[in-house]
Amino acid sequence: MKKIVFSLGLVLALSISSFAQQNNEELTVSPITLAEKYNASAKANLAKGDVKKASQDLAKLSKYESGKVFQIRNKDSKADEFYYSKEELDAAVAKGNYAKPKEVVLAPKYGFLLQSEVSALANKELDAANTAIEAKNFIVAGDKFMNVYNLVTALGAKDDIYKYQAAITYYNGHDFDKSLVIIKELAKSNFTGISGSQTKNLNRDLYVLALNNLYTAKKYDPILDEALAKYPSDADMNNLATSIYQVSGMSDKLVGKIRENIKISPNEHLNYYNLGVLLLDDENSIEEAKNLFKKSIELNPKHIESYSNLVLTNLKKDKEIVESMNNNLGTSKKEKAIYSENLLKRKELFKEVLPYLEKMHEIDPNNHQVIRNLIEAYKTTENQTKEDFYRDVEKKIIRK
Repeated sequence: MKKIVFSLGLVLALSISSFAQQNNEELTVSPITLAEKYNASAKANLAKGDVKKASQDLAKLSKYESGKVFQIRNKDSKADEFYYSKEELDAAVAKGNYAKPKEVVLAPKYGFLLQSEVSALANKELDAANTAIEAKNFIVAGDKFMNVYNLVTALGAKDDIYKYQAAITYYNGHDFDKSLVIIKELAKSNFTGISGSQTKNLNRDLYVLALNNLYTAKKYDPILDEALAKYPSDADMNNLATSIYQVSGMSDKLVGKIRENIKISPNEHLNYYNLGVLLLDDENSIEEAKNLFKKSIELNPKHIESYSNLVLTNLKKDKEIVESMNNNLGTSKKEKAIYSENLLKRKELFKEVLPYLEKMHEIDPNNHQVIRNLIEAYKTTENQTKEDFYRDVEKKIIRK
């Protein structure tokens, strides 16, 4: 992940948007009371040097001192409730029994007195975050970036880019759970990262980070489906999704995903190869698996794994044939007939795979296992000249 280094100047108080979720405390307690509470808590934590808790307190203080709140009477409980967004208010009214709401503009009382101190602290935490990145202390850096995010929010200039950087550093520190929580919060708010100094839309990068997170942690999360729905034709995301389904053990979804990948990237040989591998154990899909490996070879004639699996697919019946031969080694007419019939079948099987084995030897002439397979194939098909040739090749390989 690319390291992002930010600078932070003194930020003036601006109106900020409300948090995404309403908790029970802010639903039933007035913002004036909550502002008093978090102002006191912030001061106490600042005095103790607990920057993490202080930054969280200050972010909440900013919420209860800026913007607006909708105050509405609940006719059933006879109590006032407070909603910090029109969406939350409308949702509550639709399901409950309420009086007419009153819109209240919140006024700063405590926060502006702390602005200089908070701004200085934010700069200090940002320096500490970048220092931690340089030292590869990524978990510490993630905590510091979250502190910066909360402190900047407290100053009234909420900037999700610090939260995004926290998700990246937590990922680099292998705290995948913490990183994913932040990513999902940002995705829910349709994060872009665009600001005055940052013009690139980072929404796709956010989802790529989410998918890398899931792949490295070897687990599935619904944000994967969200990413694919938002960027259905993105080849990188589809390839990542395929890998996630594989490492998380979701074989059915994996097969479906690779089939989609083939539609999106029909000239990518690995899609055909991977699907063929998945279908190898399904007796009803053997012919499809063969055709998939052949298509992979058509697109990449030097992909030795496709040849190897094509040989394996063609020889799946060999074990059954050999068992039948071993069970009919007697001298009766019936046993001799069964043995001869299966011997002929075995010869035909190996004749079919010989061109693929020869091509594998051409691609990797020092592959001892391929040479051993060629010796066995020519022995089975009773081609003594070719068998002797590859026995000589094997001796030369062993002497090297």
